[in-house]
Amino acid sequence: MKRIILISLVSLILTGCGDDKVTKEYLVGEWDCSYEEYESKYDSKFKEYNAYSLKSSEHFKQSYKIVDDVLMSKIADKDAFEVVLNKVYSNLNLEGKTDNCNYSIKRDLVKKANNKFSWTEETFFDCTFDKDSIDKFKTKRERICTRIK
Repeated sequence: MKRIILISLVSLILTGCGDDKVTKEYLVGEWDCSYEEYESKYDSKFKEYNAYSLKSSEHFKQSYKIVDDVLMSKIADKDAFEVVLNKVYSNLNLEGKTDNCNYSIKRDLVKKANNKFSWTEETFFDCTFDKDSIDKFKTKRERICTRIK
């Protein structure tokens, strides 16, 4: 009985509890990505947001490469850009104000499997255009990428 418990414990430690953090090394390669953007208005009578509706979607290829210990990314024929994962993970929740709107952003970068990750960003807006007019809405952007190479 002790042996079974010990083997189970060692197996749990070796497999971990599901490491879902995306690393530089994990991203290196080529990815097939889908991107969708949704929006939802706030229903003031029901005091809740309506269901999301699809605003736009696109499909693209994205590659990642480490150059001089810096993670670089490139989408199709656009210029390459630096990706700083520490900045991403330290800014998963943001709040701020622009013009007449307060906003809060919730982000999530998750490794779904050895060959798949997702990036989700949900933004809530609370805008005041005059004393009597308050506009609340939210947007959601989701990118799901599957490794090609």
